[in-house]
Amino acid sequence: MQHKFQNWSIYNLGDHALVFALAPIIDVSILQKLKHLHALIESKKINGILDIIPSYHTLTIVYDIPIFLSPTQNVNDQLQLFSTQLLSEFENKILTQNKNEATIHQVPVCYENIFALDIENISKTKQISCQSIIQIHTSKQYDVYSIGFLPGFTYMGLVDEQLKIARHNKPRNEVAAGSVGIAGLQTGIYPTNCPGGWQIIGKTPLKIFDPHPDKLAKFKVGDRVQFYSISKSVFDSLNEYL
Repeated sequence: MQHKFQNWSIYNLGDHALVFALAPIIDVSILQKLKHLHALIESKKINGILDIIPSYHTLTIVYDIPIFLSPTQNVNDQLQLFSTQLLSEFENKILTQNKNEATIHQVPVCYENIFALDIENISKTKQISCQSIIQIHTSKQYDVYSIGFLPGFTYMGLVDEQLKIARHNKPRNEVAAGSVGIAGLQTGIYPTNCPGGWQIIGKTPLKIFDPHPDKLAKFKVGDRVQFYSISKSVFDSLNEYL
């Protein structure tokens, strides 16, 4: 099944998931629409929906087939009716939430060279001082657009054009958990020690992912993140990785 409703494209993903998609671009207005649709679906507490997965321009609903769908009716007809009714309700609903009501996280970052493995390279490449890089990176709030490729890895944007830089051609074998990096117009935080190719400009002492089921990821799609600079001594006093 694939059909359109106003600016939305709706299509199947395998035999137990339904995708609601907007224009494939990084745009905060799209992020907000997905956030509100996500909230609407959650509020309805629909039997058979197992998971709701937001990303840059899509919202995917994973469902339990025998609970979510009737075995006596055509599957595609049921899915089209569900998606059309849901989006009609969404479009007609008066959404009082706005960007300023998003959850805002204040995240400390130590930008000193011991953690900022690539800041001098960025300074040389972009012809701006390391201090300017820190000032620019901490001067705005970033929207959380997606969570992946590892549990808790947070894709945020958009960084200032002055800091836009390509990821490394050859990834490092290991990037430390908590490392803050830039790739293109996005910034992100590595949740665990892992290989990675982003340009590293600092490290946060906060543990942004905890496998304990009551904790997990610190951020969710639609949140906003504000970085602020701290010294190495403050980093050591706040370090949650010890």
